[in-house]
Amino acid sequence: MELKASLLRARNGDGGWGYFGGKSSRLEPTCWALLAIGDEASTDVLKQWPSENGLLLERAGGTPNFGFHGLALLALFGRKTEHQSGTRALVNGIERAKGVVLPNGGVNRQRNDIQAWSWIDETFSWVEPTACCLLALKKAGRIGITVDAKRIADAEAMLFDRCAINGGWNYGNSNMLGKELPPYVPTTALGLLALQDHPSHQAVLSSQAYLEKDALSERSSLALSLALVALRVLGRPTDSVASALVHQLPTTMALGNLHTLALALYALGTDHAALVL
Repeated sequence: MELKASLLRARNGDGGWGYFGGKSSRLEPTCWALLAIGDEASTDVLKQWPSENGLLLERAGGTPNFGFHGLALLALFGRKTEHQSGTRALVNGIERAKGVVLPNGGVNRQRNDIQAWSWIDETFSWVEPTACCLLALKKAGRIGITVDAKRIADAEAMLFDRCAINGGWNYGNSNMLGKELPPYVPTTALGLLALQDHPSHQAVLSSQAYLEKDALSERSSLALSLALVALRVLGRPTDSVASALVHQLPTTMALGNLHTLALALYALGTDHAALVL
């Protein structure tokens, strides 16, 4: 497949991928590329990634991005070989990271006291990093790594609390100043992956219904790829989403964003075990 060949050609000498060819390796595209290529691609790059207190730095001296730490764990768990030696430290680092507590007030209808995950330290909890870290910790628990049950319970409570009134997730709040905010396909797909072990919860049922109805409403490869993976993991019909993603591939290839190339390759593949609980 040309997607795979393009990714392999674009791999940097340190074993990682940038967002575009010839750019410095970054954590998000590297993790999705490792998931997409599978055991043909060594994960040594993650073992050697700059780190501090168990957390991976975006670049040497940079700030940890907590959502991408969840992706890194999932990429490591996707190996058929032994997990890397730094996995326990990475789990601990993720568990220590918490979004800040804000007062509960009248500007929105939600609990601001729930600490899930922010993108970076000292900021508010957001849906995407929470979903990625929650899924990663749940996966860790499934393979025998001891994880903090309270962190999992708090993250689930946060996602249930932030679900849009008719299903799905926005990026942060579900409402603001009396206005209901719309859900989006990528955030909803990630939320459903993180909550796949609660198939009968009303938030999951309504969000799954939203994704099945509106998966084609966002025609980017990023949105289509995440929707395709989530629907497949949930055992839902995917033919129309897969067809739309294939139709989008020429544009994806022309834009040359290695993150979305990797996502598309992973979504169109058959092995999504790393994201299945």
